[in-house]
Amino acid sequence: MKAVTWILRIASIATFAVMAYLVYSLLDVNDFWHWDAPYTFVVTVFRLLSLLVFILTTTMISGLVGAFAGGAMPSDLIVGLYNTLVLRTWYMQPYGVSGPMTNVTEVWASFQTNVMEVLFALWDNTFLFLYFLFAGVGIALFVQSLIRMEHKFVGGAFLSIQGIVIIAAFRSLIVPDLNPFPVDFMVFLLRSAQILALVSFAYLEVSYQMIYSYSVGKPVEDREETLKKQLIALRQATRKQDAIERGEKVSITGMSRTTGATAFSFLREAIERKVVGTQDALENLDAISDVRRLQIYVDELFASDFKAKDELTAKAAAPSSSYVIGSTITGSAIRFLTVVSISFILMSPGVVSTLLNLPIGIQGSVELFQPEIVLLFLVPIVLLFPFIAMVISWFSKREVIEKEKLTKEEKEAVKERKKDLDRRKREADKARKARAKARKKRDVDETEVDEWDKALEETFKR
Repeated sequence: MKAVTWILRIASIATFAVMAYLVYSLLDVNDFWHWDAPYTFVVTVFRLLSLLVFILTTTMISGLVGAFAGGAMPSDLIVGLYNTLVLRTWYMQPYGVSGPMTNVTEVWASFQTNVMEVLFALWDNTFLFLYFLFAGVGIALFVQSLIRMEHKFVGGAFLSIQGIVIIAAFRSLIVPDLNPFPVDFMVFLLRSAQILALVSFAYLEVSYQMIYSYSVGKPVEDREETLKKQLIALRQATRKQDAIERGEKVSITGMSRTTGATAFSFLREAIERKVVGTQDALENLDAISDVRRLQIYVDELFASDFKAKDELTAKAAAPSSSYVIGSTITGSAIRFLTVVSISFILMSPGVVSTLLNLPIGIQGSVELFQPEIVLLFLVPIVLLFPFIAMVISWFSKREVIEKEKLTKEEKEAVKERKKDLDRRKREADKARKARAKARKKRDVDETEVDEWDKALEETFKR
């Protein structure tokens, strides 16, 4: 399944690159792909802000002068503020000015002229900036879709790239269109707008199939890896316990400090069981016995059923790679042909009029080739899909299965079984808490190195 996901990931990268290149090349005739467009937008915004700061500063100072001095703001101060806040800062921009102002009349005339010029420039540069902004956002979301494998990033990347075409159309620029509607199918299929639409649909189709393959295969792979680690840990624990019981020396270098401490703890409690017989030692040995029985059960299960590992990891329930590849190719081909045929019929009203055998007057009508007719055909087709989904859900609704009525004796038996199950659960929880308390107490005792531990270590290393 991982190989299928990687194949679909590569296909998603290829279709996105083709879609982005088509948008770039089809809109390149408008000559707005200039790399200085973002910088020009920032400079224009800076100019507008400098003009706003100048008018706000002069207004505040005029109000303060009028309130406290009872006069008007000096003309030299206005000229100085304009030269400092506006013209001097504009020297740093690529659109430098001729020189400082010396007359207040020239200042206000220049201010009005600059405000109008900056606003018009900002209107144009904003759209140029949006082209690059949408392109950057689309690429960022596309990369996120490859990493996080979520539908929202795929949809966001698609809408961002298509948003460039929408903004260009709003600006009345040259964009891919189908006006007039082609009647010939091959002409329709080879138009630039249709090619862009099909490549965009291919990107969505491949990306969604990629996410589906990832969502199906990733949990199985994670569960298989977890089970493998658990089985390895179980086998290692069983082998170490067997080695300790046979009196063999267990090297500390091959184990962690915690494992070595557990080994000496086991020996000590084994002696305590034979000599003293404490409750903590008995509970620890019961846990070790459970581990050994679990290992024996796992070995017998794998020996008797060669599919046991696949069933434990849910690998057997997951669809095979061949099935996913076949369903992806078949489903994508059906949807692709459906989209092509429906779009051709909807965008070529002449074909519909021919199929419906409409009168000659209607077939030759100019209104038949207007966008409103396309919408008239589009509405029933769009409503057809939720109608089909509603019908399918209605037919696939399962019947409510009536529960059999139990007799009084059967009800009493069910209650007794529930009580017995609850009692066993309480006993198991109580025993589990007692074992946890004993282990905690034992861990505290093991931190203190006494003569008993040293004697055990020296004895079993001989």
